[in-house]
Amino acid sequence: MIKKTADRIFKWYCNPDYYPDIKGDLEEIYQDKIVAFPKTAQLKYLVEVLRLCRPALIRPIFKNSLFNSTGMFKNYFKISVRNLVKQKVFSAINIVGLAIGLAAFLLINQYVAFEKSYDKFFSDSDRLYRLTTDQVLDGVIGTRDAMSFAPSGPALVEAVPEITHSTLTYQFNELVLRKNEQSIREKKAIAADSNYFDLFDYKVTSGDPQTMLNEPFSMVLTESRAYDYFGNQNPVGQTIKVLSGFDKSFKVTGVIQDVPENTHYKFDVLVSINSFQKDVDEDGWNSFNYYTYLKLDSHADIEKVRKKLPPMSEFDEETNLEFNLQAVEDIHLYSDYTYEPETHGSANTVIFLNIISILIIIIAWVNYINLSTAKAIDRAREVGVRKAIGAHKLQLVSQFLFESFMLNMLAAVCAILLAQLLYPSFNQLVGKDVIDGIWGNKLFLSKIFGFAALGAIVSGLYPAFVLSNFRTVVVLKGKFRSSAKGTILRKGLVIVQFTVSLTLLVATFVINQQVKYMQSVDKGIDMDYVVGFRRPMFTNENREGLKEKLKQFKQSLSNHHAIENVGFADALPGGEGSDISSTTGEVQIPGKTNIMEGTTYMQWCDEGYFAAAGIRLLAGRNFDSKISTDTSAIIVNESFLKRLGVQDINSVINENIQYGDDEEGHKYRLIGVMKDYNRTSLKSKVEPTATFYHTYASNSVIRLNKSNYREGITHLEKTFEGYFPNTPLSYSFLDERFSALFQEDRQFGQVIATFSALAVIVASLGLFGLSAFMAINRAKEVGIRKVLGASIPQILIIFYREFVLLIGLSSLIGIPLVYYGMDGWLNNYAYRVDFPWVFVVIALLVVAASALLTVGYQTIRVAVKNPSQTLRYE
Repeated sequence: MIKKTADRIFKWYCNPDYYPDIKGDLEEIYQDKIVAFPKTAQLKYLVEVLRLCRPALIRPIFKNSLFNSTGMFKNYFKISVRNLVKQKVFSAINIVGLAIGLAAFLLINQYVAFEKSYDKFFSDSDRLYRLTTDQVLDGVIGTRDAMSFAPSGPALVEAVPEITHSTLTYQFNELVLRKNEQSIREKKAIAADSNYFDLFDYKVTSGDPQTMLNEPFSMVLTESRAYDYFGNQNPVGQTIKVLSGFDKSFKVTGVIQDVPENTHYKFDVLVSINSFQKDVDEDGWNSFNYYTYLKLDSHADIEKVRKKLPPMSEFDEETNLEFNLQAVEDIHLYSDYTYEPETHGSANTVIFLNIISILIIIIAWVNYINLSTAKAIDRAREVGVRKAIGAHKLQLVSQFLFESFMLNMLAAVCAILLAQLLYPSFNQLVGKDVIDGIWGNKLFLSKIFGFAALGAIVSGLYPAFVLSNFRTVVVLKGKFRSSAKGTILRKGLVIVQFTVSLTLLVATFVINQQVKYMQSVDKGIDMDYVVGFRRPMFTNENREGLKEKLKQFKQSLSNHHAIENVGFADALPGGEGSDISSTTGEVQIPGKTNIMEGTTYMQWCDEGYFAAAGIRLLAGRNFDSKISTDTSAIIVNESFLKRLGVQDINSVINENIQYGDDEEGHKYRLIGVMKDYNRTSLKSKVEPTATFYHTYASNSVIRLNKSNYREGITHLEKTFEGYFPNTPLSYSFLDERFSALFQEDRQFGQVIATFSALAVIVASLGLFGLSAFMAINRAKEVGIRKVLGASIPQILIIFYREFVLLIGLSSLIGIPLVYYGMDGWLNNYAYRVDFPWVFVVIALLVVAASALLTVGYQTIRVAVKNPSQTLRYE
């Protein structure tokens, strides 16, 4: 039984050419084994059969397979190299096109992967959620806020079993830290409770994560900040003085790894939130100024958890807010909430760039397919000869795939060199260090060669089968002609290239037009030569003394000839959405309007702010420090009154505005109405805003005389340093602040423009090669037409006719696509341009000019030749 099984195995794997001889030898060995080892002879026979299972004796996997002989590989390699060298222009076009396509695709792919990686480096990132608050009016969700109330986290941990941990955090606008004699403004500073590292497991290099934030006035630094302040010393146990609102020394209790770029909540300094516990307790359920994060049980169903969230009415009977949960992994790309800790990304932008990268590499592959199939006639005789001497279809397919593989690998090497050269510029283009090197980036290199191999199959498979299907008799008799199917395919692929080029060009024009519009549109205020900066913060100990210094400081600035106006406000124009306070309480003008619900934004300023910031009053008057009752006065904008349904703004001057429905509660006398102005990005409409009086709000605004504004800046710097030597001055022009709000849109436009240009270049390369081949292929036709009297323009028209038709078909496909896509993108902006149809025409002209110039150049090269040269072989 064992011997029979062994025989079957041997016959199955052994090469038929060697089987008879080896089988005879095995039988002789078996007969000897029977005599020597009668009981184990069959088993020893099986062992011998298994030992013979070696590559040299195994039957070929495929009949006449290329794997049967290394000589076949050498032959394929030689032929591939000869073809690459012989067809230098077409090889160069393919390699350059594929290299650009691969490099562009993978650079964008790295950016897309980086954007999708936000907050996923935490070990339990899929279980981390941010607690948010939704304003619900008549069952409809209105404003969605990223912030929540201070006691919310512990309350939900107690109420919902699936919520296992919570942490409370607060984001500072900035902290001024003083180490020795140096004061530093820390723009990235937050406060958190002692549970913070239970949720966000940053690598701790010094200190105990369980206790680092337990004590008041304790501080955790990132590694880079620790080095900035203490050099190579161990910072744990040492102190840094925090001036902003504290004026106390904080003890460094820990050091953590630098916070990665791919997180939505960045910081360099982390202080214990119980350092201002009194303020936290006073806010309670009255103010939602905090970011609360929750950690769910590993088996929790998020939808069921959302349903278990208690109604906010359990904590505040009069509220119209409700709790909600937002996955931390989704915040960067999918959050459209107010009061985000930083400007978030856009999922639509990521999708759009991903599509562009795919289109670029498809265009490169299309070029290869087009050129390979177009040149099939040149390879027809070679295929015919190979078939005549016994080559099989699979061998021919393998050869042409091998050529495709070689060309794609050359392109991959060129793509690596191109990416190495361009990645610093790419990082600058997208505004993030998404790539820190190419040669040491194993993932990037593996992707390069992986997609090159994929490209070899995708782009080489169809031409390989086209070439291998040629009929031997037909091609050897010289009767082979390009098939109608092949011609239709090439035209279809050219249409794809034209459509992509047209779409990307229009998208580039539209985005640039929208960005220019946002920068140039009247924002309702005069920002020219206006600077803003943050004043020193009050503490309980320095409040009165600092007020007196601020009074003298303001007077000193106002007296200078290069400074026109000075004012104070808590929120500077051109800021983020979270720079200003808000309330969701009811508001009305008793006797004049109904009670209205919705989010109202609030700010505080002095009497100098409106003139300094260039804000116009449409009715009533400004605040006046000499009128004592102005401490309970209010100035609102047009949008505030529109929400209340007020048509005549003058009719409500000196009326009272009441928050809430308590008629005996505090009321504010309306003394003025300001013109609507855009405080932040034009993606949002002007918010209903109420302004209250405050003598020295947290920011100062200064209007400079444009003829000598540099003198005003110099005076500001010297005066600030004289009055506040312990606080560094950091000022910005308001127009630059607004410009920074559009940076993301500008970068998006630049990225689209750059890669659209690359797509057009790659498409033009393919068209150049294709038209060159067509011109050479039709050289005799051109010669005959010239002999019959045709002029060069007439010949050009004949060649152009086909491409004009293809461009027309491309426009029929591309224009509807780009209209619906870009009009939808423009709808993300409250203030937008109308869809600019003129740019569709311009893009069409650019595509047409690129195509016709390319085709025309190749056609003229043939057309100017003497017919005797093109017809000499007829």
